[in-house]
Amino acid sequence: MPQALNKSYDELVESAQRLFWLKGYRGVSSTELASYLDVSASTIYNKYTKEMLFMDSVRYYMNNYTDPFLSQLRETTGGIESLRGFFYSLVDALLDKTFPKSCLMVNTVVEMRNENKDVIKLYDDYFNALTHSYKVVLDKSIELGQLKHPEKRDEYADFLLGVIFGLSILYKINTKEELQKFIDEQLSFIV
Repeated sequence: MPQALNKSYDELVESAQRLFWLKGYRGVSSTELASYLDVSASTIYNKYTKEMLFMDSVRYYMNNYTDPFLSQLRETTGGIESLRGFFYSLVDALLDKTFPKSCLMVNTVVEMRNENKDVIKLYDDYFNALTHSYKVVLDKSIELGQLKHPEKRDEYADFLLGVIFGLSILYKINTKEELQKFIDEQLSFIV
């Protein structure tokens, strides 16, 4: 039987995030969520709804995974090699299960598409943060003379969004070496 609520809301969000990450929003019932969090079903129905916990779980993901990763990328100075290192690190995180099931934002986009305006806002923020970070690194690549067509910086940033989506799927079937080759091949299109 669930215990009395003895966890902070932030602790519940952090725990819920893992379940949502593994099963998606639709894959988790409110009853299952309550059981997983070891709270009463009435807590989920009356105090912290499934949707509220999900949205805050996605925000938690962005604050604790995405933002630090992208901040580190923006601070690099190696241009294309920084991007290569970023994508290689992502592959390592996917393969060593730092991410329990692909990227939570990619999973959310695929599952929820355009069904919820609050989710759309979150992944718009996510895509904007990714694109901005890519542009910062691409600007450094331009300064280093590394891009084939510097005037296509914005298009390259959009192209790199596709690379991250591709990795979120390919890591399930390819080896680390094959994924690194994929990254290298994709980057060769812009240098």
